[in-house]
Amino acid sequence: MAAVDELLSELSDEGKSALLLMREMSDYYRRLLTKLELDSLTGLPGSNKYHEFIAELTARPANSVGFIVFDVNDLKRHNDTMGHHAGDLLLQRAAESFHAVTGEGVRIFRTGGDEFVAVMPNCAESDIDAVIAKWQEALARINANGDGLIRCTIAHGTAFGTGEYALADVMKFADERMYDDKRRMKESGLKIGDVR
Repeated sequence: MAAVDELLSELSDEGKSALLLMREMSDYYRRLLTKLELDSLTGLPGSNKYHEFIAELTARPANSVGFIVFDVNDLKRHNDTMGHHAGDLLLQRAAESFHAVTGEGVRIFRTGGDEFVAVMPNCAESDIDAVIAKWQEALARINANGDGLIRCTIAHGTAFGTGEYALADVMKFADERMYDDKRRMKESGLKIGDVR
């Protein structure tokens, strides 16, 4: 610290001003980068950050990986019948449930309009089940505490890879399972307002 103070004392007023400006620009750049990486509606990292994370995981594979693919049900119907504000609220409630399980080895990204993906490098298969259980509890609590007009239901699919897994195959399997879950939910007659 003394060396920095000594250097600052040697700078002219213009030099100190330039240094302060560089520090402000650096802080501004960090804030801007954070905003660009986070989806403004949900506060979760967006598609670009997801692809960057997957590229890193492909380049340096983890010992194991868990994927959970989520798809929010009835977004279009909410938008069409109640307006886009209702659709935004639906997505925000979904994101709130995802924030409840983010961290401790779980990264969740908004990859598309109503699609989200959780990636869990170096996890045990049982960790996926624990995350699903915690997420379902959070979603049930959010729906119970809501206004009753917008109930959030979400299809999900999981996959686990270990050993010499192919990341693309694990991702594809989780996606296929999510579509199976969505099909089951539709066949069971799940409508807006139902809780799952």
